[in-house]
Order: sequence, then C-alpha cells, then structure tokens
Amino acid sequence: MKKVVITGGLGFIGFHLSQRLLENGYEVIAIDERQVDRQKEREEMQMRLGRNALYKLIEEKIEEVDLKEVINDADVVFHFAALTKHDNKWPRLQEVISRNVLLTKEVIKNMSKSSRFIFPSTVQVYGERPGLITEKTPTNPTTAYGITKLASETLIMKLANELDLSYLIFRLPTIYGPFQRTDMTYQQFLNGVEQPNMDRSQMDVVYIDDVIDAFMLSVTTSHTNEIFHIATGKLGEWQRGVELLGHKWTAKSGFKTTLSTEKAKQLLGFEVQTSLEEGIQKQVEHEKQMNQNNWSSDSD
Repeated sequence: MKKVVITGGLGFIGFHLSQRLLENGYEVIAIDERQVDRQKEREEMQMRLGRNALYKLIEEKIEEVDLKEVINDADVVFHFAALTKHDNKWPRLQEVISRNVLLTKEVIKNMSKSSRFIFPSTVQVYGERPGLITEKTPTNPTTAYGITKLASETLIMKLANELDLSYLIFRLPTIYGPFQRTDMTYQQFLNGVEQPNMDRSQMDVVYIDDVIDAFMLSVTTSHTNEIFHIATGKLGEWQRGVELLGHKWTAKSGFKTTLSTEKAKQLLGFEVQTSLEEGIQKQVEHEKQMNQNNWSSDSD
C-alpha cells in the first residue's frame, strides 16, 4: 500500500484526488487549514472522505505542520497548497511568489529520495499566443497567476535535480465539475450570477474526473521529470461550455489557441474521456443536489 500526501487536500482537485486514491487502496494524508468560507462544502467533503480508515486530515496551516514527520516516508506528494487569494493581484505579486516558492521549497526539502513530487501548474505560463501550443513552446506569462506558477516550476526542476528527486508538472487549463470553486465562471452561472468574472484561462476546459485520471497515471508512470498538458486539445471548448449553460460569450481577442495533447497521450496514455455535455450535466445535477440538501437542513 502506498502512502500519498496531498497539500491543499480539501481543495477542488485535492478532494476529488483523495476520493480516487482511497477507492484504489492508497493511504491518504491531506493537509488543509480550517477555512471560514466554503464551510458547508468542506463539511460534505470531510464526511465523504472521513468514512475511510485510510484517510487522515491534518487541519492546520502547512507552515505549522511538521513536514519532516508527515512527508518523509510518503511515496508520492501532490503539492496543491498555495497562497491563491491574491495570486491575481499585481501589487501583491512579489509576496505571493515569495511565499509560494518558499512553501514549495520546504515541501521538497522534507521529501525522501524515493518519493515522487507532483505539481499542478497552469497553461497561463504561455501568456496570450495563437496557434498550437506544445510543452516546448516558450513561456511568456502575462498574468500574476502565470508568473507565480512558472516561478514554482523553475524551483521544482532546480531542486529535483540537486536532490535527485523525481517530479511531474501538469500544465492545466480551467477545470470544472462538482465542487468547483465559487469564483469560477461555470459555478457562478449555476449560482445565478448574471455577470460573473471570466476564468483566468479560457484556452481549454477539462472535467475534473479526467484530470484525476491524469494524476493517477502520474503515480505509476515511468516517465518522470517531465511537463505535460492535461487538456482536450479542442478549439473553443471553454466558450462552448458557457453556451451550454445558456449564456452568450463574446471573445475579447481574436486569438485561436489549441493545446497539444500528444505528449500526454504518448507517454502517459492519457486521453480525455468526458464530453463537455456530460461534464456540464454532472456539475448541474451536483449543484441541484447540494441546494436541496442545504434547503432541507436549513428548514429542519
């Protein structure tokens, strides 16, 4: 049985990954500090995960956790935790980079050489560019978020080389599905927001179960020390999702960008399985169920 540690384990991706790992017999230790917001969602997540004896939640700030004790004997570490509240604010950029890079450094330094480090980055590291983007396309982030992620990527590759650790970096587009964050466009539409903020990345969109498929493949693949796109590779999928939710979308630029998925297909054996129509329907049904449960609870 493998031991897996997930920082940010009660986040959108962290929760779904924990579920899948537990279903496959892995021991999961999640680190995620207590938060005032998203309380009902977190309670639901903890209830679903806490039923499994292989699951443990450390509900503390990661800076206050004894990482050496928790991480040193882990087979795999998924590092999702980051200071994200201000990661799209240019005035706070240096603070966010410093804190996130320092946090990433501390996690890696406390790993054993037999461990594997897996990190979710973003396609925003490429900036705004037209055409087909591959993992070899030069990076040129134009958002604060993209800059912070690229800084972490650079650190990971440097430290992994120095410490002889294996790593995988996934550059992700927008992810959607049940328990999507409330600041994301699809979820805002479902919550009745008439003019929501647009997602930071509109290059592509992938359903959460497919993203988890990729992360599960990262646990066992022999192709380490690599960067992969996890995407559909289709043009205009994010925009089509907005339309499936019954809303109009107007492009802000004339850029037509597609993400190459060939490397992930060839080396990881990864391909998206969930159609946009199916994924949107699952998120809609989940939201209806959550609203019914909240209504029943509030009326008792």
